[in-house]
This record gives sequence, C-alpha cells and structure tokens, in this order.
Amino acid sequence: MNIDELKRIQLCILEYVDKICMENSLRYSLCGGSLIGAVRHNGYIPWDDDIDVFLPRPDYKKLIEIINSTADSKYKAFTCFNKKDYFFPFAKIVDTNTVMKEKYARDISGMGVNIDIFPEDGLPYTEKQRNVYWNKMRIIKRFNSMVYQRNAKNENFLKKLFRKVMFTIFKLIPANMIACKLNRMAEKYPFENSELVAVSLFGYGRREELPKSIFDEYIDIKFEGYTFKSIKNYDYYLRCLHGDYMQLPPQKDRTAKHDFEAFCIEGNK
Repeated sequence: MNIDELKRIQLCILEYVDKICMENSLRYSLCGGSLIGAVRHNGYIPWDDDIDVFLPRPDYKKLIEIINSTADSKYKAFTCFNKKDYFFPFAKIVDTNTVMKEKYARDISGMGVNIDIFPEDGLPYTEKQRNVYWNKMRIIKRFNSMVYQRNAKNENFLKKLFRKVMFTIFKLIPANMIACKLNRMAEKYPFENSELVAVSLFGYGRREELPKSIFDEYIDIKFEGYTFKSIKNYDYYLRCLHGDYMQLPPQKDRTAKHDFEAFCIEGNK
C-alpha cells in the first residue's frame, strides 16, 4: 500500500482507540510527533508516517485489556507481555487485516499497520533517586535495542562491534525479555501516587518528565479532519521535548523515521 492508504488505516485505528477511551472514561492524548502535527499542521507532520498516543498506566492497561477481549475485532493490542517475539516496551494497536514488514533484524509475527501506545508511569520522589532510575533505564533501553537492531547510525567502530556481538548473543533469549524488564521497572512507581510522571521506558529520557497534574485536563484537537484528545497544556509538554516546536526543522531532517512495506491481506481490501 502507498503512504496515503497506510495513513487511512492508521486513522481508523485511532478512531477505534478514541471510541473505546470515550466509552470507558480512559484518559488519552496524542503525543510526540502526532501532537506536533495536530498543533502545527492540523494532522500528520507532512513527512511523518506514524501516530503516537499516551495514557496513564492504569488507563493504558485497561485499553489493552478491552481491545484484546473483543473477540470479533480486527484490532489487537501487541505487547511484550502477550507476544514472546515482540521486543518493543510499549504497545502497538494493530490492524490484523494488514501485514507490515519493518526493516528490523528480527520479525514480529502477525505485525500489521499499527499505531504506537505509550504508558505514562510515576517517577521516584527525590532527585537523587530519579538520577539513579534514569541511568538504569538508559542502559537497559540500549541493551533492548540490541535485541532487534544489528546496526545503528552514528556509532563508532567499537560500539558497532559491541552491538553486533550482543545482537548475536541476544538471539538466544526471547525477544520480549528485556522489554518486560523495562515495564516492570517503570511500574514500580505507580502513576497515581507520583508527583512527576514520564514515558520512561522509551523516548526522550528526562525531557519526558511532567507534573502528573498535566493529565488532569484534556481538550479536543483536530487531526486530519477528525477530532481527538490532547492534554490541555500541550504547549508545556512539547516545549520540554522539542523547544520551539512550531519552527520547522531543516530541510535535510524532513524525512520519514521508519522503513517498511505494508500490505492488505488478500480479501480484506
């Protein structure tokens, strides 16, 4: 399928997620590049090719439970806890009537066109504890990338060699093992009991730190002609991640992040 067909299916998945969240009073918001796109372009960033959503961990877990308990739905939530060959520490909501092949060194069975769903977790109370926590997370996330990524850009010779050696070793363990560990670490600090929260198991590191109160209020936001949800204080969040997010990046950086091929399963076009 071409990029327009891909985006049409992603929007259908997002509509489905929005419907479930509205029916079950689940807090969700567009995030990352999708939220920048909504604010700056009223839709996708023109060179973007995915959709990102985040939810507080309790709502995140409930969303996954509801989606996977709906027997007659073509949409399924893939996580490291329900698929041994799934190496991402966050969930993807997948259209199972499609097939997607991303250019990773390990495949995920049944993967189709999808959107990314991230959990917001609590953080340790003190600055010293948070420093230790973020350092642990950074190291384990680096190792998790070696489960599925044999090569990475901008690494020197020794790092490239180390990555290839570790990739070979990690082929002997279940692909989901380190991703599950990241989730267990993140869940150690409950969202509702924390003053600061973050998507700590993926993303921008300490730039993700937010006051929990930012998830108290939501607004409607336009995205490709549809109405979805955003945290009300999106400006604070986006400035933490990207600074002046309304400024377009240099022309050389206006490229899609992913490399994949996607197909409709025969009979489901």
